[in-house]
Amino acid sequence: MKKTISTFALGAALVGLLPGCSTNTHGDDAAPVFLSGEFTERPLIKLLTDATPLQFKTTTLHNVLKVPGAASTQFLDVNVDSCSVRWTRIDGGTVASKTEQFGVGVIVPAGGSSTLNNYQYMSAAALLLPPLDQLYPFNGGIDRETGSTEIRQMGHVTWFGHTLAGQFVQSDEVSFDMVFMYGGAAGRVGGKLVR
Repeated sequence: MKKTISTFALGAALVGLLPGCSTNTHGDDAAPVFLSGEFTERPLIKLLTDATPLQFKTTTLHNVLKVPGAASTQFLDVNVDSCSVRWTRIDGGTVASKTEQFGVGVIVPAGGSSTLNNYQYMSAAALLLPPLDQLYPFNGGIDRETGSTEIRQMGHVTWFGHTLAGQFVQSDEVSFDMVFMYGGAAGRVGGKLVR
């Protein structure tokens, strides 16, 4: 009988050392929740003549349970600390705006959502930096890579936070496209200067 129990205990210990199959349906991080976001009201064009940050009227953040139907507690609420916005070009250009980090400071309840109002995704200072600086009249008003009076970029947003129990939480990237222009379209056709 002792030999059978010892063999069973040894077998159970070895199974515990093997890599397990994760039931986590959204990555292999430890948190039992993940964040997702959507931009429910946002501009399509950012005029550089308006020297204010690029803001979206409404962004909705969701705190999703990785195991649907699992009991949720207040400890699974997520305090969203910050977000990162990474830019890529979608108009044939190669130089994109630099990645920026922004503080958030909102709690998203487990299985629920919270709304960010007038949240910024590009600072006013970044509107003066490459490649957008080329669109200002004193710099020629034309993107040197594409010959266009507008620059089209895609913003890739990732939110970071932690559950109230202290577990790190990160969202997948959520993307949006944006057209940057200096001003109105008079004298321009399809973003090209008409000469």
